[in-house]
Amino acid sequence: MELILKSIDEQSIAKIIALAKRLNVIVEKKNLDEDSSNKDAIKDRILNFKATTPSSFGDAATWQKGQREDRDLLTDITIENQKGLLNLWGKVKFNDDSHE
Repeated sequence: MELILKSIDEQSIAKIIALAKRLNVIVEKKNLDEDSSNKDAIKDRILNFKATTPSSFGDAATWQKGQREDRDLLTDITIENQKGLLNLWGKVKFNDDSHE
């Protein structure tokens, strides 16, 4: 059976290794530099990815603009919701007659 422990806390790992040795468990420490360099290479590949063809879903910005144009914003409801949140948080107390 193999157990892999990963931690950035050196003291915790040292305690675990000491306990494992008392229990006659074989402890092998692998070089973490290989794993981190592999992760860095994968990260670089993801960050430098360039698509060769356009997305089959279309342009996201155009879709979002179309979604927003088909209806009016409900500003009165939005303002009432924000006022209600502020009242709940105790930041501001509103007199309902004063905003009209």
